[in-house]
Amino acid sequence: MAISPADPDAAAEYLRGFVPQVLPSATVASISPLTGEVWLVTLEDRRRLVAKHQLWGFLAQDQPHDLLAVETEVLGLLGQAGCPVPRVLGSDPRAQFIFFEYCGSQTLEQAHHPAYLPQVIEGLLHIETVLRQHQDSLGRRVMPQAQPEILLEHWAEATARARFGLEWLARQSEASPAILEPARQALEQVCAFLAARPPSLGTTDYNPRNIVVEPALATLRFIEFAKLGWDWTERRLVQYTNTLRSGFGSLFDQDQVERYAARTDEDAARALAYHHLVFCLNAAAMLGQALDAPGENAALLRAWAPLSPRLGQLVRCLRLPLSTDLWAVTIRKVLA
Repeated sequence: MAISPADPDAAAEYLRGFVPQVLPSATVASISPLTGEVWLVTLEDRRRLVAKHQLWGFLAQDQPHDLLAVETEVLGLLGQAGCPVPRVLGSDPRAQFIFFEYCGSQTLEQAHHPAYLPQVIEGLLHIETVLRQHQDSLGRRVMPQAQPEILLEHWAEATARARFGLEWLARQSEASPAILEPARQALEQVCAFLAARPPSLGTTDYNPRNIVVEPALATLRFIEFAKLGWDWTERRLVQYTNTLRSGFGSLFDQDQVERYAARTDEDAARALAYHHLVFCLNAAAMLGQALDAPGENAALLRAWAPLSPRLGQLVRCLRLPLSTDLWAVTIRKVLA
C-alpha cells in the first residue's frame, strides 16, 4: 500500500483507519500535517501521537537497514536506557508508517535558546554511549552510504567546500595575502585533525529540526533514528545546535565549549570549535555560490530569503571565539 505525500486525503483516511490498531479503542478526532511526511493525530480523549511515513522505506524493506525496523530497534534500546527519545507505539510495514508518542510542540530550530544546550549535550552523549554499548549488534544496521570509508569521502567534499567558503569570504572582506595564506594552511590542519579522529555510531540525520522541544516543560527529545551511520560526535553536536533555515546562529559560546571539555576532553573541545568553523565555511560556500550564480541556485535563494541579513549572521557565527587555539584564531582573522 503506497500513500503519496501529494494526497493528504488518502493519508488522513489511512490514519483514521489504522490508529485504532495502534491504540485499541482510540477514536481519531483530528489529523494535522506537521511536514509533508509527518502528521499529528489527536484522539477524542485528547491524547496525541505522531505518525511518520517513510516515503522511501520500501527501498530498504526487509534489508538489515530496513528503516522501520532500525528506528524501532534503536529507539527501544535508547528508551530502555533512559535517553531523551520518543517511545515507538507501533508501525505498519505494509504502508511504511511508524507511530510515536507526542513529545513537544516545537523543534529546536524554532525554540532556539541557549537554555536547551546542556540538555542537548548530555542527551547526545548519553545516546552515543548506549549505541556504543550495542555497537556489535547494531553494526549490521548501518546504512551502506554511512560506513566509515564513505564518511571520509564525504569529509573530503566538506573540506573542499570549506576552502571555497574561506576564499569567498576573503574576497568579501578584501583580506590581504598575508592574512589569507596562513588561514588556508590552518584550515588544512583543522580538516586533517578532524578526519583523523575516530567517528561514533549514531544517527545520520542531525539538525535542530530533529530535536523536539516542549517549552512548557523545558524538555527535549531527539528524533529520526531510521538511518544509522558513522560520524563524529562534535559534528553532530555542532549541526544540532546551529540554525540554517531561519537564519544562521549557534547556541555555543566559549564557556559552553569549556564545559563540554570538562565533560569529555580537551581534544574534543578543539574538535567542537573546528567543526563549528568548517560548518560555517560550508554555509559560506553555499551562500557564495548562490550569490555568484543565482540562476543555478534558485531553490537555495528562495529557502534562505531574505538574503540581506544572511552574510552578517554568518560572519558573526564565524567570529565566535569558541577557541583560542592558534589555527582557529588564524582562520577567524580573515574576517577581521
